Amino acid sequence: MPKTPNLYPVWNKIEKQLEDTIGLNQIAFFTGYSDWHFHRLFKSIQGENVKEYIRRLRIEKAAYELKITNFPILEIAIEAGFSSHESFSKAFKRVIGSTPSEFRKKFQKKKNSSKEIHQTIPDGISKFGFQIKTIKTFNIAYVRHIGSYEELPGPLPKSKEVLSIQSLMRHWNLLYSNHKWIGISQDDPDISPQGKIRFDLGITIGSLTKPLPEGFGIQTIPSGKYLQIRYQGCYENLPKIYHWILNEYFNTTNWKLKNQPPWECYLNPLEISDEKRITDIYIPIR
Repeated sequence: MPKTPNLYPVWNKIEKQLEDTIGLNQIAFFTGYSDWHFHRLFKSIQGENVKEYIRRLRIEKAAYELKITNFPILEIAIEAGFSSHESFSKAFKRVIGSTPSEFRKKFQKKKNSSKEIHQTIPDGISKFGFQIKTIKTFNIAYVRHIGSYEELPGPLPKSKEVLSIQSLMRHWNLLYSNHKWIGISQDDPDISPQGKIRFDLGITIGSLTKPLPEGFGIQTIPSGKYLQIRYQGCYENLPKIYHWILNEYFNTTNWKLKNQPPWECYLNPLEISDEKRITDIYIPIR
């Protein structure tokens, strides 16, 4: 089992209310530790203090908005909690390494160039494997991996995250056939530092009311419209598949990305053969 149970309610609190002003003592309350001990623990695990963490997530979310929309920079800055273009640009450059306008120009250039090139569909995706789906809200119990997506691109057999979920299912006496395995890609590798990328792996829990063991969190997948793309092949190729979807495929379609994490549903996560594993990728659209 993971050894950081108290960070799950903290992550949920921060990430659900990212645009709100949250008191640091209010966050510490969720852990049961004193303010001092909590902040020390958080920094030792996260590599940054709570204030830096919140500021970085806000700026990275704003960066993704700059990448996928044409909304005015000032509007995005205000939504991210900044009162002026100047203060936003200064903080943005400190975190991302360029100004908001420079960052947007870089991706607009990529978008324009990709429209001029014929895009081939990657192996593992059929031209008939694209569907628009409307999804209702559902909950998952999950474990979090922090690092690059290449380290945990999906439910890799014998990974500590998969073993944790399997132990949870045994603990709750759950049948594999009654629960779907879900992965949530919380960050864009073009924006977030490799060592701080969040990937959440979990199982659907429906209306289950049993107490959650230490080392797990619960989060909600929001309802809405999604583009579902079916991929068959090894999980190790998923980062490349995502790069193609987000940076090439969407630049040649009229679909508009929504500033919300994509997620995956693994149809046969325990399949032994890599090439037979089937993953449905859900990209939020507006």
